[in-house]
Amino acid sequence: MPSVTKSVELDASQEDAFALATDPARFEEWLTVHNSWPDGVPGEVVAGATFRQGLKIMGMPADVTWTVEELDPGSKLLLRGAGPLGASLVTTITAAGGTVSYEAGFFGGGIQGPMGDMVTQKAGDEIEASLAKLKSLAP
Repeated sequence: MPSVTKSVELDASQEDAFALATDPARFEEWLTVHNSWPDGVPGEVVAGATFRQGLKIMGMPADVTWTVEELDPGSKLLLRGAGPLGASLVTTITAAGGTVSYEAGFFGGGIQGPMGDMVTQKAGDEIEASLAKLKSLAP
């Protein structure tokens, strides 16, 4: 599974950093691939919850249905997503101290080999840009 992880140090406590990075209502402020919430902004993020997010990946819109697979309040959120053409995505957001890490993984749906490498490179660029924006939002 192609994946990429990037991190940023926020001037915030672990709890505040995690809350900022995992609040769906704030994704449009920092997450560069976020495009929309087709069914409205998700409510409370809890294990087992599902929601649909519109993304723009490499300039192409795609809806992903996410399931909250794991939630350790204040430290880890793991989302598993089903995208178009059989693509699967995994996103993990963690906080340790003021450091927020964002990991994105992709598999299936033709995201293998050279295509997987290209998607991974572009995702890494987007995550870096996103985390820079997130850093600017920290109180």
